[in-house]
Amino acid sequence: MQIGFIGLGNMGSGMVANLLKKGFNVSVYDIQRDKAEALIAAGAVWRNSISEVSGDADVIMTSLPGPKQLESVMLGDAGVIAHGKSGAIWLDTGTNSIEIMVHISTLAGERQIDSIAAPVSGGAKGAETGTLSMFVGGNQESFDKIKGILEAIGSQIYYVGPLSHAILSKLLINYLCFINTKALGEVLSLGTEAGIDSKQLTNMIQAGSGSSWVAEKLLPSILEGNPGPAFTLNLAHKDACLVNELNKTFKTSLEFSERLSEVLQQACDTYGGDKSFTRMMNLKS
Repeated sequence: MQIGFIGLGNMGSGMVANLLKKGFNVSVYDIQRDKAEALIAAGAVWRNSISEVSGDADVIMTSLPGPKQLESVMLGDAGVIAHGKSGAIWLDTGTNSIEIMVHISTLAGERQIDSIAAPVSGGAKGAETGTLSMFVGGNQESFDKIKGILEAIGSQIYYVGPLSHAILSKLLINYLCFINTKALGEVLSLGTEAGIDSKQLTNMIQAGSGSSWVAEKLLPSILEGNPGPAFTLNLAHKDACLVNELNKTFKTSLEFSERLSEVLQQACDTYGGDKSFTRMMNLKS
């Protein structure tokens, strides 16, 4: 099975490295060739364009920052859909707009390219260690065909049915993560102001009913001065805006989504969008 992989950022490079370790044949492309050097040394084959990397691939994988980049890669005369072969499977691992993913999937289907959405959770560390959580949606038969690929890069794989359900699941999980992060920042700030030791408060949060993945996995290292995960404020803001769009589609209201988008925009403006999303904890309302 020949894999063509597009997008070699913090997530994509780790995924490709693990695919190579598992013996898959992988060709790669990124707009910055230098990102591919270590992977080429490990056995990946460099391609000079999107058309080249997708033209002979049985599975075309994309790991891109957001909907704008995804449309640029997939659509148009130079895009994946125009050059992917009939019978190929497109596997996207990013967090994207449901509407845009469904639109691209429909166009791909017209060229006999099936689509699988598999947004991932676990950050750059999870990509590096092959321990990502993956929320997978799309045709069951195609899922079965590429399951070995998913198992090479993830340790927890959840098949949820339709393509849209995979994206929705990831957006809702990120929504919870960001709200937990902001709330923790407020709690620690108030506790510190009152004179409570932040490390002791963290231990008590972890032991109590207010604990969360953020409190247990991220907070201790952040308090020790570590910068936090490589997942940036820009990406978090993009995801929060996608969450906010869900209020236009569903009757159930996500009451904090609009404010969350505003908070993350403010954090981008204050600290820089390239900083870790956990910097939103330092933001003062």
